[in-house]
Amino acid sequence: MKNYLWLVISLFSLLLYPAMAFGHATVTSSNPSPNEAMDTLPEKISIQFSENIQPAFHSLEVFSQDGQKVPVQKSAISEQSEKILEAKWKGTVDEGVYYIKWRVVSSDGHPIKGTIPFQLGDSASLSDQDNSNVNAGFPSSINVFLQGLQYISFAALAGILFFRLSLTKDYRLFQASGRARLYLWISYVGLAFAIFSSLPLKVTIDAGVGWTDAFNGTYIKEILNGTNFGTIWIIQILMLILLYLALYFMLDNPLNKSLPFLSLIMTVFLMLGKALTGHTAAVPNHVLAVLMDFLHILSMALWLGGLMALLVILPGLAGRQGVQEDKKIFYWTIIQRFSRWAFAFVIVLIVSGIYSSLQHVPTIHSLFHTTYGQLLLAKVGLMSVMTVLGAWHFFKGKKQTNKLGYSAGIELGLGIAALLVAALLTNVQTAMSSPGPFEKTIKTEENNKVTLMVTPNEVGDNRIQVELANGGEPITDIEQLTITMQPADSQGGGEIKLQLQAKTKGTFTSKSLLTSPGKWNIHVHGLTESLDSINADFTIFIGNS
Repeated sequence: MKNYLWLVISLFSLLLYPAMAFGHATVTSSNPSPNEAMDTLPEKISIQFSENIQPAFHSLEVFSQDGQKVPVQKSAISEQSEKILEAKWKGTVDEGVYYIKWRVVSSDGHPIKGTIPFQLGDSASLSDQDNSNVNAGFPSSINVFLQGLQYISFAALAGILFFRLSLTKDYRLFQASGRARLYLWISYVGLAFAIFSSLPLKVTIDAGVGWTDAFNGTYIKEILNGTNFGTIWIIQILMLILLYLALYFMLDNPLNKSLPFLSLIMTVFLMLGKALTGHTAAVPNHVLAVLMDFLHILSMALWLGGLMALLVILPGLAGRQGVQEDKKIFYWTIIQRFSRWAFAFVIVLIVSGIYSSLQHVPTIHSLFHTTYGQLLLAKVGLMSVMTVLGAWHFFKGKKQTNKLGYSAGIELGLGIAALLVAALLTNVQTAMSSPGPFEKTIKTEENNKVTLMVTPNEVGDNRIQVELANGGEPITDIEQLTITMQPADSQGGGEIKLQLQAKTKGTFTSKSLLTSPGKWNIHVHGLTESLDSINADFTIFIGNS
């Protein structure tokens, strides 16, 4: 038992050390480029993103400085790459300032939009603007309610089926319980309602329309045919129908052992569909990320759902035992079985949660200073208290003194709160948007120390500072210091070269406009008066706030 506790504590502590990874789709390049002044227009407008974009609900429009719409052909995903959105011009375009307004649905199912200003000719002046803005608004109450209902229903349904298969061995006793039957069907209805409602909800999000248009046939058809969500939703509806039949015949055939198992398997597959439509779609190792997210959802559902079943179903089943001593033995035997399973669920939950958080939280700064990071900390806090209560219930079960009581209700309430926080996490922008100021020191083979600082480390104007030292003293004989910055996935484009100016001895600074978020490679090259070279390579992650 002590080994379990130490393992749980150690795994939780790892959450405080997230690594660098990718997030939502972001603009990596465009033609015209942001704030570009050009003499002639390109053959077509093209915008390249950091990940594939979905074929539904994308748009690309051009407006003049006075708001007049410039005719362009309908936007399309390029045949060369699913990361590129493009549109051809219609007719001629006069000199002036123009704004390209784009909107796409990224591979993780979240709509993003932005504006790219550019200038044609010399007849007007162009002021700098940010080229990309992720739509990072806080999810609506309806969205959170439906997501939360789906998570809670998953937990309730999986928990009672797990209770039926693994905790209680008397199947007839379970079948005879009217409370168990009612609980089972309420869980199913809640899950079916949440999944059915997710389609019109997705329409409002992806199409950017209100609920009055959520059932528009054209929008629904585009969702079903043009998004990953649509395909998964259709499969989930078919699974719901099969699950209904399995539950119905299970309750009519108490001795049939395959139907409860089949019902649980179908519930688990419905959870897999949920894992396929979240933030995990945007991370590099998609298969492993989906697997970890699925295990996270499953372990949380079985832990919380099993606890629900203990509180709702177990007292009634124990009351059916004829002898008082038998009631007590039955009651605590079930609780002890669940406690052993619960510790396994907690370990899987923590390991998968750590992995998932590493994909979306790049730095300690972003953990504490973004909405996503703060919600993640809240979820970790709730689960920590749940784990402590679960351990206490385990020891209480060994003593077999009183029933679980209010503390189990508190554990359940904390679990439901954690599921609601998870519903929020699914819909807010990840912490990749604001990694915070960057600072790192590299020691070269010549024992020189090169320190790079980028502030605020976001798209737009940034202050670049490099400090050079050897043996604790600043290097003073630098003839020239340059840095070369390039987006990691730009395939040779978007390179920025800067020559830094000396600020103090061994310290050099400059300002630079970073045009796209994501991973950047930075090479620092210094040349001394004696023509010795100082070289260091850094990899940083630029935010998009």
